[in-house]
Amino acid sequence: MLNAFVNDAYLTFLLGNEKFAVHVNNVQEVVELNEITKVPNTPDYMLGIINLRGRVLPLLDTRLKLGLPAAQRTSKNRILILEITDGDEKMMQVGAIVDVAREVVEINVQQIQKTADMDNYKHSTPVTGIVNNQGDITMIIDINKVFISTDISGMADIIRG
Repeated sequence: MLNAFVNDAYLTFLLGNEKFAVHVNNVQEVVELNEITKVPNTPDYMLGIINLRGRVLPLLDTRLKLGLPAAQRTSKNRILILEITDGDEKMMQVGAIVDVAREVVEINVQQIQKTADMDNYKHSTPVTGIVNNQGDITMIIDINKVFISTDISGMADIIRG
């Protein structure tokens, strides 16, 4: 019964009309969209690199990475500076563009419905849980599954020179 009172903090954001959440422990900060430097021969979801106060970070399009259609950039777009863990347990920072960064919310672990237990689906989907707050659906995602470090290791090598 101890879990009944456990709350975790999540940052919510929008991609189109869909609401997602990532655990705040993975979010370093939220910044406005600034100048993007294109890097040749990278996948579509890798938009390039950004300079964040002297640090060069890979910038990824969260929509494309999740298989959603691309969208026009607006003044509401934000970059989530995320910390992901690679296979060797090394931390790496990336920028991820979202349509709208919303708010930090406390979610009781009892409210989180686990994703469907289907053979390959459960292992491949980045959605680890769903919260249904009176019809307001929020999908909780594991950023380490969304931004797989092998996908961005090539860009990291370019950044390091």
